[in-house]
Amino acid sequence: MSFEPLPLTVLVRTRSRVATPLTALLDALGVATEPGAGLTVCVCDDGEPPVEADACVQVAATDEGVARARRTVGARNPTLDHPDHGLMPPAGHIATVVAEAAASAIFLQALALAAGRRPAPARVDVEELALHIIMPVVSALSVGVKRSPVPSPSRITYPLGIVPCADGEAGAYQAVPTEWPKFCAMIGREDIVDRLPTVKARRENGAAIWEAAEPWFRARTVEEVVRIAQEAGLPYAPVLPIDALPDSPYLRRRGTVATGPAGDLLPGAPFRVEHASAAGAPHPSREAVREALFAALPPPVEGPLSGLLVVEVTQHWAGPLAARLLADYGASVIKCEPQGGDFWRVTGNLPDEGISWTFEPINLGKGSMTMDLRNPTDRSLLEALLAACDTRIENLSRGARDRAGLAFSDVAALNPNVIAVSLPGYETEGPLAALRGMGWSFEVASGYASALGGGKAANSGYPYGDPIGAITAFLAVLREVARRRLGEGDGAALLDIGQVAALSYTLIEARRTGERGPALTTLDDALAEGHPDPSWLLEPIVTASGRPMDHPGPLVTLAAQPPRNRAPALDEHGQAVRRAVANALEGAGN
Repeated sequence: MSFEPLPLTVLVRTRSRVATPLTALLDALGVATEPGAGLTVCVCDDGEPPVEADACVQVAATDEGVARARRTVGARNPTLDHPDHGLMPPAGHIATVVAEAAASAIFLQALALAAGRRPAPARVDVEELALHIIMPVVSALSVGVKRSPVPSPSRITYPLGIVPCADGEAGAYQAVPTEWPKFCAMIGREDIVDRLPTVKARRENGAAIWEAAEPWFRARTVEEVVRIAQEAGLPYAPVLPIDALPDSPYLRRRGTVATGPAGDLLPGAPFRVEHASAAGAPHPSREAVREALFAALPPPVEGPLSGLLVVEVTQHWAGPLAARLLADYGASVIKCEPQGGDFWRVTGNLPDEGISWTFEPINLGKGSMTMDLRNPTDRSLLEALLAACDTRIENLSRGARDRAGLAFSDVAALNPNVIAVSLPGYETEGPLAALRGMGWSFEVASGYASALGGGKAANSGYPYGDPIGAITAFLAVLREVARRRLGEGDGAALLDIGQVAALSYTLIEARRTGERGPALTTLDDALAEGHPDPSWLLEPIVTASGRPMDHPGPLVTLAAQPPRNRAPALDEHGQAVRRAVANALEGAGN
């Protein structure tokens, strides 16, 4: 779909390998790269621009910068095969993620122009972007956690990782505590459940766990292992070799990969969009509830997304980070959490301080309220929020999504113009929709683990499927908001961010150019010793408990962008939102 009305031209300056994946991405997103009537983007090297532009994006991604970014990420990928070294991701992967951030910057500039402002140049820096990929680790360093090198893991440790089966390898993970007894029952060793009751104990006894599990795995094919594990509720996945990307039925079905005229591999689109015409009128209390919510939520920063209301029903990493990126540029976000809160609130907690270095940096600038969706009153409250919002974001399993009334058809019935963002492991609908997944299994299923190991699948030190999914979701929302604000109509839209496909997409450039690994680096001193590089753009925040903390700056740097807010305490805005919505509904006669 092209952008026809409101002629705008955005110039992108880049003297780097980012130009090729960026041009391909813009084509997939329907953005013209030749002068036309709608939104046009001109990608050029530094120097005299070939056209006069309304806005400009500067991409800082030299070969040297890409190499430093790879080393930064590689510091979190220690490998047993090469002690004291880490595995670096392919340069094509880094270049493609930069291209996605640059495309996001283009849409941010276009939104500013559509609002009648002539924006100052935006800037995307590859080294700063690398910090977003390892964001919780960087924040941990800023508060004095993880000051020692990451121990080199074996290929098989707890939570197991990449394991040999009868005919190949599978990604076998059970990192969530509730998955441990499921795993033991699956391999027929319920006797070890209570023997290793904590994650710490299981990590210290990884070799013994593998000794107990090995016969079960080696007696079964990869297909059998993955099927049995998924039926048990475990996020297992078969290893996808990077060379198999072009032939993946899943990626072909989603349009992630394409074939050129000469049979060569080309990138498609990193996400799927399903548009539906506006069927029905907005809820009669919509405007009253919106006004009440804006008054009850913390003041947003000024930015191109001012006026965008986001309802977030997510946990962990990908969904919350996608919503935080929207809040960074002016959106008002209400985070709806279960009664005990997002479980990442208690992951990575600092002793006796009540804050989490994993939760804080990915939940800045939001409001928080808790809900029990089994309670009819809370269910009605969520429906009112969904009817009033512009965007809803969820990263639940299909069953949980449907039970909560968050399926696209249900939300579109309440809100005929909603932008519905879903971050499933694979797809919202289709043969793989029911599969469970998490960051490490996304890496295995996408080809990323294979790319890290140069064809031999390797565990990463941190699950990168989550931040890549978040960055892709941010881009998808910006594209859809720009499409609407530039006059391309409305209606409901489902943005399906299959996280496996989003990660596979970033590898197509590496596969196309024939990059081979493994590429090694020594563990980055800045990360290993806990001293962030002075050149890193880190912003200070104060947590809800008053603890100072640093976190990476914005994904896209805009001139005079205000500093980020802190993350909310659990249910910090719940009572205010409940009162405001109740009063708005009463005033509207509902």
